[in-house]
Amino acid sequence: MTSVARAMRIELILFLILFLVAPAWAAHEAGMVGPFNISFDMNTTTKYSVIVEGPSSDVTSSGVKFTRYYLTVDSAEYFALLALTEYEKPMLASIDANKDIVVAALQGSGADQPKLYQPLIDGQPGVLGSFRFENQYTGPETYQQGDIVVAASYSPDGAVQDSGEYRGRTNCRVISTYPWEIIRDLLYTLHIEVPKEESIPGNQS
Repeated sequence: MTSVARAMRIELILFLILFLVAPAWAAHEAGMVGPFNISFDMNTTTKYSVIVEGPSSDVTSSGVKFTRYYLTVDSAEYFALLALTEYEKPMLASIDANKDIVVAALQGSGADQPKLYQPLIDGQPGVLGSFRFENQYTGPETYQQGDIVVAASYSPDGAVQDSGEYRGRTNCRVISTYPWEIIRDLLYTLHIEVPKEESIPGNQS
């Protein structure tokens, strides 16, 4: 084998090694969901579609009006639902308030004792919960044995008020059946821009 052929062979081997170990590129998703500019990464090669639904309005049990916007990341095997709720006035956005939202979402999906964590999401304090189905469950969605369900909740515009309470006019909640590595990266890169006119008076930095 000539020195030129040997050099070309070495270059080819190095190229193949680099190609095989190169990380998969995450797909960056960004766009408007109602009045909110939202972005996140989907670190997956699974084919999926992003669906934005029209808003719905309702009133809480305490009489506070709100509008809710939905974004779904749907694939043949998995889904992630992001629900953005815009309240007419600042609501409690403490860890306990987010914990109640996450526990209710997971219990509504069939969880008995979900595991709970308190990570920063989008730079804000939030709550993350998860559980694994031991048996098939049929409810609003159908889960198979072994599926991991993750739920999260936080306030993109949450801040400490003059009263000392942590409140926000916007809540973001997520529920997903994607593998942990995918939903972890989605939450890690999730960013929601709240319109300036929605900022909360009396915020403290």
